[in-house]
Amino acid sequence: MKETNKRLTIDIGTELAEGFALPPGGLPMDFLTDVTLPGDGRRFHHRHLLNRFDDEVLPIISSAHLACGLHSGDPLVIHRTVSKLVDRGVQLGAHPSYPDIFNFGQARVALSRDELISVLLYQFGALQGVLAQFDRQVCHVKCHGALAFDVAYEDWACDAMVGAIKIFDPSMVLVAMAGSPSIDQARAAGIRVVEEGFADRGYDTNGRLVPRNHPKALFEDPRDAARQVVAMSRDGTVTAVDGTCIPLYARSFCLHSDTPSAGDFARAIIDMVESEGIEIKPLSELAS
Repeated sequence: MKETNKRLTIDIGTELAEGFALPPGGLPMDFLTDVTLPGDGRRFHHRHLLNRFDDEVLPIISSAHLACGLHSGDPLVIHRTVSKLVDRGVQLGAHPSYPDIFNFGQARVALSRDELISVLLYQFGALQGVLAQFDRQVCHVKCHGALAFDVAYEDWACDAMVGAIKIFDPSMVLVAMAGSPSIDQARAAGIRVVEEGFADRGYDTNGRLVPRNHPKALFEDPRDAARQVVAMSRDGTVTAVDGTCIPLYARSFCLHSDTPSAGDFARAIIDMVESEGIEIKPLSELAS
């Protein structure tokens, strides 16, 4: 439900620890980037190789979603990333995926409910193991790629997520896609939830993200991202890629740090948020 207090509060997060300090699977990156899978011709996903603008986005975020190793990331990348965050008061959470490193977590992996619970617990535990060095804990979970869509829109996957949270730490917050049935499903099961919108991505008229191959999947103008954050949090609306205004409410907003000119997006968002009198808070303070 839309916040009615005069002073609006939102969370701004980004997905971090996506990359490798250690060769994934022990295979050198230059080898992986030259591999073509037999049968379907797939290659190592291009998002592994995109330029990242983490340091430009870090000053504005209140929450960080940390890759846990099954789509990207490794212990050293997590450690180096967290060391930049601990003194900033940024809340730390898990960014789990299907086990799909080669394809950057973009493919669904056939798993049963219990198997998915184990995959999630494995990732929560891996991240918590590194965070223990900093006396920090996993506070929330926001899924990545194909898993994010399944948890948002497939009852069985959301049920597995609820089960994993209850086993690992029932106080963890689920970051759920704005407008998705997972919001009510998780809350009904006793899990605290924050509705998430995307600052830099386009939506269709059903309130779902358009695929990344859509010509309007990623914003080019930072001001469009800033306007989308304000509209979704203040008015509970979003303008779809065809120009239609639809209801869609969010309190947490993801700005991808591998979006081109992410630093410009970050500055535009913070400038507009501040001009609108919107306060930025870690997402656990916004969960219900």
